[in-house]
Amino acid sequence: MANRAPAAAKAEDNESGAGDSRQPGWHDALRQHGLALWREGAGGPAAAAPSRTALSALGPTADGAVGLVEAFTLGALERARRTQALQAEPPEDFSAQLALILKGLQPPAPSADAHGPPTQPIIFQSELWQFLHKTRESAELSYAREIDLVELDRRILFLLRAGPLVPAELSSSVGVDKAQVSRSVKRLLELRMVEREQIRSPVALTRKGEAQADRLLRLADLRNRELTFEIDDEELADFFGAIEKLLDRSVALYEQERARAAQREGSLEGIAERLDRKPNELLRLDRARILPPLLTLSAYFGRSGALMFKRRTGLSQFEAWVLNEIGMAAPIDWPSLTVQLQRDHSQAGRTVRALMERNLVAREGRPGRRHGRFSPTPEGWRLYDIIQETSVERSSFLMAPLGDDDRARFLGIFDKLRRNAVAQLERERAFEELEQG
Repeated sequence: MANRAPAAAKAEDNESGAGDSRQPGWHDALRQHGLALWREGAGGPAAAAPSRTALSALGPTADGAVGLVEAFTLGALERARRTQALQAEPPEDFSAQLALILKGLQPPAPSADAHGPPTQPIIFQSELWQFLHKTRESAELSYAREIDLVELDRRILFLLRAGPLVPAELSSSVGVDKAQVSRSVKRLLELRMVEREQIRSPVALTRKGEAQADRLLRLADLRNRELTFEIDDEELADFFGAIEKLLDRSVALYEQERARAAQREGSLEGIAERLDRKPNELLRLDRARILPPLLTLSAYFGRSGALMFKRRTGLSQFEAWVLNEIGMAAPIDWPSLTVQLQRDHSQAGRTVRALMERNLVAREGRPGRRHGRFSPTPEGWRLYDIIQETSVERSSFLMAPLGDDDRARFLGIFDKLRRNAVAQLERERAFEELEQG
């Protein structure tokens, strides 16, 4: 079963506050740097750069980590100035968001000849979700200045720019079910951006749709250049090659979980060999930009996760995620939990209440959800262990086709994308506040 010691240590860190020796040195150094930058921006003393010794564990990723913290902090300061909410001391929501960013940072994996036990494999699906959450938020702000279309509608327009596709091809290419694609096509039909002869006929762009797609594609190309800043052509080629392998793996895992849901049998061993399918069959992917394949990868991997968590724990994917976040930082207060989940309070509240009613989560502290602190019950801890093991198992399965060198290179490029996504989002938020002001 998964070890809960890190979660317990993290809970103690939350109690003891900043500078706790149980936090990794680089983690605390970056946290203190962000807080010092805020105080400098609010008129306090100049912030000194974190020492290289404190960041030594991050190796070659140290400069990128510092840049990530600085980009986030400067963006947060700009928002505070625009809203006239700048305080001398960093507010709680800034500290919570900074903690979320630092949570996503990882020191480089030790070399193969390093002594000591192996480290726990990275849970890539969590890293990918946080990256896509930021790019989606910045995209909604950016594209809304052109036309108010939801993400799926835009992705379908981009795919159709290369030629007509039937609904099944659209569904498999974006990784969402046919019902969602049908609703998107219906919206685009009503806007007269697409056309088709019959309900199962290929969907094609109209002249209006082509013009709108071209406008959006120009903006997408600009956003893609920003996301791939400091990533050269060779790195991009390697990254896309790795994504192709991960996509094939995630589709195979989803197909197997669908079969399990029907038959209630099977194992992860030999999935790719047992499936009678061609790699990436029916997938018409937009490979001109970095985001579409990652969105499709996340969609297929998320769908298989929903089926697997339901089968192993009886929880929905979001319920499993909420229980996992509570267990990782137990006892966790309400503001910190909602920042970790990055969802609105009503959805998080309904889910936490449902977990409490099932005796999986307990609340302690003053009356009222917002004043309480949440921890798993004994049964909740049992399911938390299953969720942790399942997440590591799924991530290990997904990354298995990549050798050690390819995996390290892929994750290194992904770290650059993540850093650029944070900077892009902070800029879009600043633009939005300028326009509203």
